[in-house]
Amino acid sequence: MNAKKDLDKIFYELVNRYVIVIERNYHWRYKRANDKEFIKNELKQGTELMAESTFFGEGQKEILRIFLDYYKRGEDINETIRHLRDMFGNIDDEKPYRLIENGEAITLYLSEEEKALKKLALDERKLMKLVITNTAYREIQKRLPTMFDEPTSVKDDKETTVKYPVKWTGKKDNKNEFVQLIYALHKVGFINEGKGEITKITEALAETFDISLGKGWQGNHSSSIHKANRNYQPPIFHKIQEAYKQYTDQLIEEKKKK
Repeated sequence: MNAKKDLDKIFYELVNRYVIVIERNYHWRYKRANDKEFIKNELKQGTELMAESTFFGEGQKEILRIFLDYYKRGEDINETIRHLRDMFGNIDDEKPYRLIENGEAITLYLSEEEKALKKLALDERKLMKLVITNTAYREIQKRLPTMFDEPTSVKDDKETTVKYPVKWTGKKDNKNEFVQLIYALHKVGFINEGKGEITKITEALAETFDISLGKGWQGNHSSSIHKANRNYQPPIFHKIQEAYKQYTDQLIEEKKKK
C-alpha cells in the first residue's frame, strides 16, 4: 500500500475514532445532567466553537477553510495536505519584496504568526491533528440535533408477530456493500423517512442481520466514497436490479406455462 492511500486511511479512521470518543463523552454528560436542556445547549455551543474554529487565529482559520473546501470536493487527503504545506510551509522567512522608507529599502520578514503557521504546515502530525479534530467536530455538529433522541418503542403483538431468523449472507470480506445499501435506503426515505442518525440505524440493522461491521466500518465507508471515481456505482445496486429482473422474468414465464 502506498503512502497516499495510507494517509487517506489514517485520516478517516482517526476522524471516526475521535467522533466516537466525543459522542460517548456527550452522552455521558447528558445522562448525568439534572437539567437536560441546559447541557444540550452547552454542548451545542461548545461544538460550534470547535467546528467553526472561533478561538483560532486568522491563519489557522484560513488553513481549515482551504482544507474544508478540498474535503467537500472529495479531493485526496494526501494532496490536500501537500497543498497546505506548499502554501503555508514552503516559503522563505524573508519576504520577496521590501518596504521603502525615506528612500531606503527595508527587508521584511515573516511575522510571528506567519512563522507559527509555517511551522504548523511543515509538521504533518500537528497539521493532521488540526484538520482531524475540526472534521470530527463538524460531524458531531451534524449529529447533535438527533443525538439524544429517545428510540421509538414499538409494542410487539405476540399473537400476530411471526419471528423468522434473518442473516446477511453477502461476502464476509465486503461488509461495505451492506452499509451502502442501508445508506441508500435511508437517503431515499425508505427507512425512518430519512430521519435519525444513520450510523446508529446501520449498526442496529447490522445487529438484526447478524453482521459484525467492525470498529472502523464508518471510516472504510467514507474512504471508499472519496477514493471512487465520480461515475462509480457500487456493484450491489446493479446486482439487486439484475436479480429482481430475473425474478420477475421467471415469474412471468411460469405464469405463461400455466
